[in-house]
Amino acid sequence: MKVALNLLLILVASLLCLFAVEGLTRLVLDDGMLYELEMWKYAREVKMRDTRPDFGHRHRPQAQARLMGVDVRTDSRGLRGPEIADKPADGMARIAFVGDSITMGWGVAEQETFARQVIDGLVKAGRKVDGFNLGVGNYNTRQELALFREVGAPLKPDIIVLAYFINDAEPMPSYADNDWLIEHSAAWVVAGYRFDSLFRQFGEAPDWKRYYRDLYEPKAAGWLQTQKALGGFATTARELGARIIVFNIPELRELKPYPFADITAKVRAVVEKDGMPFVDLLPTVETLDPASLWVTVPDPHPNGKAEIIFARGMISDLVPMLDELCRTKGKGCLTTP
Repeated sequence: MKVALNLLLILVASLLCLFAVEGLTRLVLDDGMLYELEMWKYAREVKMRDTRPDFGHRHRPQAQARLMGVDVRTDSRGLRGPEIADKPADGMARIAFVGDSITMGWGVAEQETFARQVIDGLVKAGRKVDGFNLGVGNYNTRQELALFREVGAPLKPDIIVLAYFINDAEPMPSYADNDWLIEHSAAWVVAGYRFDSLFRQFGEAPDWKRYYRDLYEPKAAGWLQTQKALGGFATTARELGARIIVFNIPELRELKPYPFADITAKVRAVVEKDGMPFVDLLPTVETLDPASLWVTVPDPHPNGKAEIIFARGMISDLVPMLDELCRTKGKGCLTTP
């Protein structure tokens, strides 16, 4: 009886300690800007599982969350932003923005995302355009293609903007099933993230440069599937009668000299082989202080300043495409003299 009582006391004390740690994590550490906790909230409140092999996950419809200090909303299709009509109005050129968390605008207010900035900038310049943001965090090119074919293509875009980032060559992500702690415990998420960071710093895990380089080994599974998916984008655009352009988003931790110029060249070769224009946006930011472009100092996702700069670079290449659409289809024309 005494042994059982002692075991019960130990169990109760352990549970109280765990609840205390969880409470302190949520009350003290969770300031709305802690990367690992905000990603955890994103996964719980905005994402949902899609078990089809080309998807894995997607945005849930009509989601609402506050992440990294900004509001995030999705429409009935899971697109970030307001609801968009099934088809564009007469004379309206529609632009689809496709990509990962950078396109979605991780840590960036909706109005500062490059998707919104491009559309607003073109409208302000007198162009008849609208558009939608199909970016989803943690997507690779294969997933981006699958989502575009299912959700983006039926919206009849005239121009597809594919924002390519160096980690888009990652293989399909794995998903833990029924992991209660990951699903419900903020303390567990923080502890796991910090342990992984220490392991990467002092253990045998590859550093970030080596990690990216390994993605582009000739026989790497992710790179092989990415090349196939890029070809799929070219084919899908032709089938839709849409123009497509690929913008390369630079990795913002080091800009000059840029450590991945050879990888950019490798991606460019594949894109151009498939008949798509490729524009590297590195020149728009390479003279700037890298950390000034990050969401937070530990999180090198592009912040609002960076996304606005990228939008300006995109607009200069999209205007000739709109001119051509105006001449051939009467879309995207200037509404003012």
